[in-house]
Amino acid sequence: MTARADIQPGTQDAVVFPGQGSQRPGMGADFHKQWPIARRTFEEACDAVGENLVQLCFEKDPRLHLTEFTQPCILTMEIAAWRALVEEFGLQATVFGGHSLGEYTALVAAGAIPFADAVRLVRRRGALMQRAVPQGNGAMAALVADDLERSGALGVARAAGAEVANHNSLAQVVISGTSESIERAKRALAESHPSLSFIPLQVSAPFHSSLMRSIEGEFQAYLESFARGFRPELAARVTSNVTGDFHEAGSLIANLVQQISGSVRWLDNMRAMGARAQRIYEVGPGAPLSKFFQTLGRTVTPVTKAADAEAALRGYVAPRAEPSVVRAPAPPAVRSAPAPERATGTRALVSAERLGDAAFRRDHNVRLAYVAGAMVKGIASPELVIRMGRAGLLSFFGAGGLGLERIEDGVRRIQAALPAGAPWGVNLLHNVNHPELEERTVDVLLRLGVRCVEASAYTVLTPAVVRYRLKGARLAADGARPANRLMAKLSRPEVARQFVSPAPERIVRALREKGLITDEEARAAARLPMADDVCAESDSGGHTDKGVAFSLLPAMMHLRDEAMAEHRFPARIRVGAAGGIGTPEAVAAAFTLGADFILTGSINQCTPEAGTSDLVKDMLADADIQDFAMAPAGDMFELGARIQVFRKGVFFPARGNKLYELYQRHESLEAIDEKTREQLETQYFKKRIDEVWAETKAYYLKTDPAQVERAEKNARHRMALVFRWYFVDTMRRARRGDTADKVNFQIHGGPALGSFNRAVKGTPLEPWRNRHVDALAAFLMENAARVLEERWRRFTAEAVERVA
Repeated sequence: MTARADIQPGTQDAVVFPGQGSQRPGMGADFHKQWPIARRTFEEACDAVGENLVQLCFEKDPRLHLTEFTQPCILTMEIAAWRALVEEFGLQATVFGGHSLGEYTALVAAGAIPFADAVRLVRRRGALMQRAVPQGNGAMAALVADDLERSGALGVARAAGAEVANHNSLAQVVISGTSESIERAKRALAESHPSLSFIPLQVSAPFHSSLMRSIEGEFQAYLESFARGFRPELAARVTSNVTGDFHEAGSLIANLVQQISGSVRWLDNMRAMGARAQRIYEVGPGAPLSKFFQTLGRTVTPVTKAADAEAALRGYVAPRAEPSVVRAPAPPAVRSAPAPERATGTRALVSAERLGDAAFRRDHNVRLAYVAGAMVKGIASPELVIRMGRAGLLSFFGAGGLGLERIEDGVRRIQAALPAGAPWGVNLLHNVNHPELEERTVDVLLRLGVRCVEASAYTVLTPAVVRYRLKGARLAADGARPANRLMAKLSRPEVARQFVSPAPERIVRALREKGLITDEEARAAARLPMADDVCAESDSGGHTDKGVAFSLLPAMMHLRDEAMAEHRFPARIRVGAAGGIGTPEAVAAAFTLGADFILTGSINQCTPEAGTSDLVKDMLADADIQDFAMAPAGDMFELGARIQVFRKGVFFPARGNKLYELYQRHESLEAIDEKTREQLETQYFKKRIDEVWAETKAYYLKTDPAQVERAEKNARHRMALVFRWYFVDTMRRARRGDTADKVNFQIHGGPALGSFNRAVKGTPLEPWRNRHVDALAAFLMENAARVLEERWRRFTAEAVERVA
């Protein structure tokens, strides 16, 4: 092949980035070692996706070659190198291009897409591409020959069913398709073009072919959820693989979606960049693009190692013609979306997407600062979590009270349904009676790679919750970085203080001595708060201290501020509001008080996705504010803890209180009078007391034999275990929807649900079958924005009148 002068140098400097296939173990390690900006870039990427990309890139980790991990790793290495070139050597560029995945790097370098968003995007892109076609059903191959366009070889390949995936240069084209079509193309080309080189590629899917179209819709929805942070006007400095020319501001998202199945027009990209560029630098793990430019008579300077940068850019002088130099952007904050236009033509001051804390939305990868909290016994079901995750919203699987097998099954269902990077988590419930169950739950969560938990019902920190928080934590230049996010749902300031502080040294030391955490994780503990987010839980359904939001939320915020001043954590702890949130006005009040996010509970139990019976949902859809009462909590029966439950048409609150009264007055079941014992058996338990004890004993012999041993020695403890059976069984009856026994239903809930029912009366959300959990989020947040704007306009109008 002879190099030809196809494009003449322009007046600006360009940077190009290679895509998938250029990865190699150790890539970026020298940049990371030599320059702080590169280290900060890797840290930012690790935080964005919750994975140790340093390990993936620098060590011989087999996951580096899985598309889901390959793409964020290459992007991170390339941006780390690019930022180092700008900060250390003053590289300036106004023209950018990238091959396939590299186009995302180019958009980040140009400032069009925030880096953290891009890392999340390409991980999702990789995961979708990986699953689009079953392994072995697709293939790709490179065709190499002089002047492929005129040779007719591409027509032969297309006739065999192959598609052009990459038009890389005058001498190389990559074809893609089913394994059968690529094999047919190979045989046909061997006969018609024997001098052509046919090189099969080791790929996990037939990229850039029509076989990828099945994932475009899902990726577009995910991509659009990040659009508020994009700067499309800066994309005009970047070439589009789809069009072959530079991006136009209005087509950025469409081009990126189409790029998944469309052909990469790299030859056209090179010509477009070459017409503007005086010098071209290739930055990445390898330098495949430099060879493509050579076929057009252009020399490209590759920068694949730190030593290349020293050699190529020491003494760098920027070109004189630099109308709009783009410097490597610093780690960006999420930008708010522009306010929409009102029908009246006045511009909106408040939007749902602006409510709450931007860092919360960024860190949890969500559209709204809104959370659907966990409801025990799987009422916050996998289906609820999946629906929220697909909508770009955070929710927590209600693992509390479930057996380990059901927890694992629920987590695996969520993981199978949601792509990597989707927002979701699992509830970790403090278990006073069975701390070993809490430990085993943490074992399951860590083994399955659950990266976010909602810790609830804690009164003190336990080794289990501390171990979850610290596992995978690493030291950083400005503090420590956790691998696992933790949201603590709390109603008491003295407990909150524990979660806004580092883990207790005695627990950390004990965990290290047992080998449950590493030395680095133990060292990181002192520089890391126990929680990323603290949720102030006021008057709520289920377990509640009946707190008042106007008192509790400010107290929690002050505690947070004191902890931040004392410990100087690198990231601000967020404080959210929960309890009593069932109307747009309540949401608006929470954000006005300063909440960084809100968390809803009771209202989500009356949705199609909630894991309870239709009968319960029918009952709750008819609830009003006054239809709730307090009853003993079965899991902390002996301690006298209280829960808030639904009472309209059911006897559970009265019967639960009666059982606690009997427990307080008597030393044993035998001490209870015969008439009351008969009432318990016929109306409460629906079986004889000895049958209840036999069932209870069998359960504890499997799960906690010490309880049986204690009960046989202590008649009062035996009575408590029998009474606790009723609390467990009344929840089972409600979830099953036993129509004949609904008076014994235990249904957790609070007045927020009654308020919500009033707010949606006469709207499409009045029937619970229309109340999809993400629709509730949209209703509350969008209308809260309107409430806040209306109040603001009223206040400002009154102020103007007074001045006038």
